Amino acid sequence: AIPSPLSLSLFWPAAAAWMSSPGEPPLKRPRADDGPSAVTGSKLRVGLVGLGAIGSYVAEVLHEGRELPRARLAAALVLRPREERPAYCSEEVLLTADVEAFFAADWDVCVEVAGQPWLRDHSRRVLKVGRSLLVTSVGAFTDSTLWEELIALAERFGGRLLIAAGAMPGLDWMSSAALEDVEEITLEQRKRPEGWVGTPAEAKFDLASLKEPTTIFEGVARQAATQFPKNANIAATLGLGTVGLDRLMVRLVADPTVSGPMSRIKLRGKAGEIDIEVRGAALSQRTSRIVPLSVVKALRNMSAPCVIGV
Repeated sequence: AIPSPLSLSLFWPAAAAWMSSPGEPPLKRPRADDGPSAVTGSKLRVGLVGLGAIGSYVAEVLHEGRELPRARLAAALVLRPREERPAYCSEEVLLTADVEAFFAADWDVCVEVAGQPWLRDHSRRVLKVGRSLLVTSVGAFTDSTLWEELIALAERFGGRLLIAAGAMPGLDWMSSAALEDVEEITLEQRKRPEGWVGTPAEAKFDLASLKEPTTIFEGVARQAATQFPKNANIAATLGLGTVGLDRLMVRLVADPTVSGPMSRIKLRGKAGEIDIEVRGAALSQRTSRIVPLSVVKALRNMSAPCVIGV
C-alpha cells in the first residue's frame, strides 16, 4: 500500500510535497498542540496575570526578546490600576485591572502568576474559550474537583492546561519513572524562618527566635499545599506529576542556617532511584528565583520550532 502524504510527512516533510498534486502547495501536518509561532510563524501572544516578583520578571524577558524571540506580551492583568506604566509594558501591551478587558484582549496563552484565588475564580473561563492556561499556583489543584473540571474543559474546548515545573527539579525523570511502579517518594523543603511568616507555622512556633532547623509540617502533599498555599506549590506539582497528592510524603522545615530555599527529593521505583538536593537562590522570601525562569522555559517550549527535553 502507498502511504498517504500526511503519514509520510510525519517522518519526511519532503515526502508530503512529493505526494501533493501538481500546482498545489505541499501538505503540512497539523500541529494544534504547538504555539502559534510554531504553526504560522506569528509570535505567541501572552496574557499575563500578575505583575509581582514572578510576573514582572517574565514580562521583562518578553519585552527584551532575546530568550523569547517568538513570543510577546499582549496583555497584563493587575490587581489595582497603576499610576505609571512599567518600562517592560510597551504602549501596545494592554495593562489593566479590569478582568473583562483582559479576557477581551487578543492573547493565546494565559500565564497565571497571581495566586490560587484567581485560579479558582477565572481558570474555567480561560479554557472555555479554547485558550491555554499555564499555571504556577499549582496548590489550587489540591481541590480535585477543580483539577478534573479544568482537564475536562481543556479537552472539550481545545485549550491546554499546562503546569509549570516551577522550583521542582528533575520532574521529567520522575514523572517518566512514575509510569511504572514507585516504591517510595519524599520531598523535603527548607526555607529560612522568615519565609514561613504568614503561614500556620507562625501560630505554632516563634519563627524569629529559631536557632536550629525546625520541622513545621509533616504529612501528605495535599495537606502541605493546602495549609501552605504560597510555600508548597512544588509539593502539589510533584504529587500530580508522579504518585498523586495523597501518597507523596512532604516535610517542611524552617531553617535559619540556610541562605536560600532548599529542596531534597527522593524517589525509588522500578525505573531506578533518584536523590536530588537543590540549593536555590531566593527571588523573594517565599519564591525561588528559578520559578520565573521555569515560566520562561515553558513559553519558549510553546513557541519554538525545536523543543529539548520533552
